[in-house]
Amino acid sequence: SLRLLDPGLVPGFSFVWLMLASHRFFLPRLVESRAGWALAAELLERQLRFLEPFVEADQIGEPVKLLYRGIVCVILVVLHDFPEFLASYALRLSDAVPTNCVQLRNLLLSAYPRDMRLPEPLTPNLKIDLLAEITQSPDIPYDHTVPLERVGLRTGLEAVLSLQRAPAEFASGVMAALHSNGAHYDVAAVNAFVLHTLVRITQATDDAAREAAQRMALELLCAVLSGADPEGRYLVVSAIANQLRFPSTHTYLGSRMVLALFSKSDDAVCECIARVLIERILVNRPFPWGLLVTLIELLRNPFYAFWSHGFTRESPQIAEILNAVSTSIHPSDPPSTAA
Repeated sequence: SLRLLDPGLVPGFSFVWLMLASHRFFLPRLVESRAGWALAAELLERQLRFLEPFVEADQIGEPVKLLYRGIVCVILVVLHDFPEFLASYALRLSDAVPTNCVQLRNLLLSAYPRDMRLPEPLTPNLKIDLLAEITQSPDIPYDHTVPLERVGLRTGLEAVLSLQRAPAEFASGVMAALHSNGAHYDVAAVNAFVLHTLVRITQATDDAAREAAQRMALELLCAVLSGADPEGRYLVVSAIANQLRFPSTHTYLGSRMVLALFSKSDDAVCECIARVLIERILVNRPFPWGLLVTLIELLRNPFYAFWSHGFTRESPQIAEILNAVSTSIHPSDPPSTAA
């Protein structure tokens, strides 16, 4: 019945639909068993997708604001009571979140298994590669390759990662394929492109094959980002940032990719990376653990020479924001030093 009354089909029923789908006698019973997770994720995804056209068209009246607050409250409850479910489906649900709903995306990506204890991101000299959890891959209980197959990129991507195709050759057609559905990029396919890259790296049979796949992935992403337009570049970097969650193989690989791309790319790509990471901590908490760890490393480690880039001094407003971020994560450094 809830599928038939989908908010996209019956907009006037959207508030009642959200109330019914999230009712304390329905949603908790649905997600308390793993068998109900797929249906629960589908219902949450339907509600998120209903919001998307209003947000993208900037038609955010009072009814839309009220509905948004209701969705945030539901996600907060699920995050608190059923973190394992949300951690498993966070990436799929993120596909349905409008690009500029940063806080809502952070809520989803902040979920982590209840029995996990996250290290303090501000710990001096924190070495993510020494954590035991980075040998464990996150739970992905759905077929994440469907969007990738829809745009015809899965086979080529797997060939690159298995050293059967040159990254530069494949990269030339990636953004066109991700833009093939009309005026906008296929965000779900962009996210699946990055996610499947990490999945294939972790599936490598030995350390040598894993290192080779990482090199190919980095070369591929460098080529894709350097040839992408600003919108496409932003979406690809955002897809990588989505992987910076709780300690796992994907967070570790995603963090390494972000830092390596920043050190190897031109100013346009570096500015995009800085924008994506920083805009995600300019909203209210919570923040994904891996996002904080990566940003702290980028700002603290002199190897990346973050403050030498021109975009950090492009305008007084940008400099003020960056100084505030730097001070908040490294209070011992005065803003003038960071700038």
